[in-house]
Amino acid sequence: MHDPDPRTLQRARSGDLSAFEELVRAYQAEVFRFAVHLTHDRTLAEDATQETFLRAFRFIGGYRGEQRFGSWLFAIARNCSFDALRDPRPVPLGDELAGRAMADAHARAELDAALRAISAGHRETFLLIEVFGLTYQEAADVLDLEVGTVKSRMFRARRALCAALEGGEEALT
Repeated sequence: MHDPDPRTLQRARSGDLSAFEELVRAYQAEVFRFAVHLTHDRTLAEDATQETFLRAFRFIGGYRGEQRFGSWLFAIARNCSFDALRDPRPVPLGDELAGRAMADAHARAELDAALRAISAGHRETFLLIEVFGLTYQEAADVLDLEVGTVKSRMFRARRALCAALEGGEEALT
């Protein structure tokens, strides 16, 4: 994951709406993909993504740069995704499947099934590090964990994913 231009970030922190729109364009797809993996539903992920950027806009003035902007934003996205899951609205079935049409749909379906087979904590850690390219420290910041815990979760996540892809029982640990 890339860092935004520091000038754009500073302008956004100062209330420049066009600068914030640049940040939205730069991060929207990644935030949405993360939300889809957490919620397993495209509609909920869209809601969580929108709420993520609303909260980010509201609180960007308080962002001090103590962690990378992407890590800060993913932490907000994580909270918004969990909030969306707690929302009692009915979830339309089939939206996620319709959005998955791609050239290698079978491999994608196997990977998605394997990701669902592992625990939520392992899945989040794996996604942040392997899919979104965060460092162990950045993932620890997003998940509010110690780096050692993140490393342990990554080890277990990889092992569980391999087992899930092979159809083993170990995937449930």
